[in-house]
Amino acid sequence: MIKKGQVSTEYLVILAIVLVIALVVVYLVGGFAGMGAGTMQTQSEQAWGSAAPFSITILKQSGTALQMELQNNDVDQLMLTDIIMDGASVYSGNVTFASGSKKVVNATTVSACGGVGTTFTHANVIITYNKGGITGKSEVGIRPLMGTCS
Repeated sequence: MIKKGQVSTEYLVILAIVLVIALVVVYLVGGFAGMGAGTMQTQSEQAWGSAAPFSITILKQSGTALQMELQNNDVDQLMLTDIIMDGASVYSGNVTFASGSKKVVNATTVSACGGVGTTFTHANVIITYNKGGITGKSEVGIRPLMGTCS
């Protein structure tokens, strides 16, 4: 014979198991990741660090001077011709990248970086490049470019 206390205890145990499973699922989906500046900056670094054909592996901004280390993740040689951020061209030139190579590119942004340790954001990043005989190809960033002012 099942006693009332035993049924209540079993019910609570099952409820606790369901809640734990639900919390694990929400955590894995990213529900507790938050949307603070640190999390958004990490997401930006991950998106740009694995972007193709150009990834931005390191960036540093002081005032309006932005230094970026770009890597060619394509199998072919690419020529970087232009970078647009926040609706304005911040870099224009002709730098050739062999497959897999990294180079530092110096850009001048429209908006100045704040004090040391503050976060900067550049939206609508478009990298224009040439590949073989095709000129004017574009890579549009899926996330804003974010970093910490130095």
